[in-house]
Amino acid sequence: MSQLKPFLLLSSMLLCCSLLEARFLTSLPIIPNICHQPPPRSSGICTVEVEGYYYDSATFDCQMYSIGGCRLIPGQSFGSLQNCVETCVHGLRRNQDLYVNE
Repeated sequence: MSQLKPFLLLSSMLLCCSLLEARFLTSLPIIPNICHQPPPRSSGICTVEVEGYYYDSATFDCQMYSIGGCRLIPGQSFGSLQNCVETCVHGLRRNQDLYVNE
């Protein structure tokens, strides 16, 4: 019986970890693909200035950008902070609150 104890202990630990992992993975937010694209860039010198918001995956928040240039290279861009937050941050924050309140 004493040889069986380490096996039973290891089995119960693996089962516990598997259940926790499954719970965590099913509660992850689904962040749309646009949130993973870089913000727009520009090339050339011009007096046109474009402002908008983009989701920064390093800070898990939306940031403002302001670029000037005649030739804009498309990227992730939201016209308002609210639109960016609702699209990219809302699900992430909701899940963080869930873990804090448990």
